[in-house]
Amino acid sequence: MDLDRYMLAHTVASIADLPWTGSKLDAEALLEASPDPLAIINFGQCYLKSYLARKINELELVKRGSFILASGKRSDIYIDMRKLWAFPKIARIASLLMAALIKEKVKYAALVGVATGGIPLAAHVSVTLGWPMGYVRPKRKEHGQMKLVEGVEEGMKAVVLDDVTTTGKSLAQSIDALRESGIEVVLAASLLDREEGSTLEVGSRGVEFVRLLTLNEVLRGFQC
Repeated sequence: MDLDRYMLAHTVASIADLPWTGSKLDAEALLEASPDPLAIINFGQCYLKSYLARKINELELVKRGSFILASGKRSDIYIDMRKLWAFPKIARIASLLMAALIKEKVKYAALVGVATGGIPLAAHVSVTLGWPMGYVRPKRKEHGQMKLVEGVEEGMKAVVLDDVTTTGKSLAQSIDALRESGIEVVLAASLLDREEGSTLEVGSRGVEFVRLLTLNEVLRGFQC
C-alpha cells in the first residue's frame, strides 16, 4: 500500500474509532466492525470504491470471450454481476456505496430493481436505507393481478436500479413502465456502467442517471 492509501486507511479507521493494524485496512472487516457503516462510507467512499473495483476483478466477475449482451451488442467482455451476491461482505460494500450515492440525490423514494439483475441490488439497498422496494417485470403477468410493476403503487416516487448498464434501454423501459403506473421516477442508478449510451438514453426520459463504477474503472483500477 502506498503512502496515500496508507494514510487514507488510517484516517478512516480513526474516524470509525476502530483498532489500526498499522499495515493495511481490510474494508470488509472495517464495515463489519463499525456500528454505523454508512458513516464509514461518507468518509471513505473513494477507498472503498477502489476496493470494490479490485474485488470485482479478483472474484472473476469480469469474463472474457465472445458474448451477446442484453442490448444485443456483441462484446469480448461480460460482467457477471449476479455472482456478486454470492459474496455477502463484498455485496455489503456495494450496497452501502450505492446507498450513499443515491442519498446524495434523493431524500426518500422506493427502490425499484430492473429484472432480473437489478432486483437483488434494490433489495440490498432497501435494507441498508430502510426504504421500500419493488421491481419491474420483463413482461406483464398473465395471471393474478397481471401487474408489470410490483411492490410500488401509484403516487409514489421511485429510484430505478440496475446492476450493469450498457445502452440504458432496460432502465428506460422500466422508467416508461413506472410512469404508466402513475409512479414518479426521480433517479436512475447503475452499479456498473459500460458507458455505451446509458446517460443519453435515460436522459432522453428527463431522468438523471448516476453510476457507482464504470467498466474502464474496473478494468484499469479505480483511482482516487
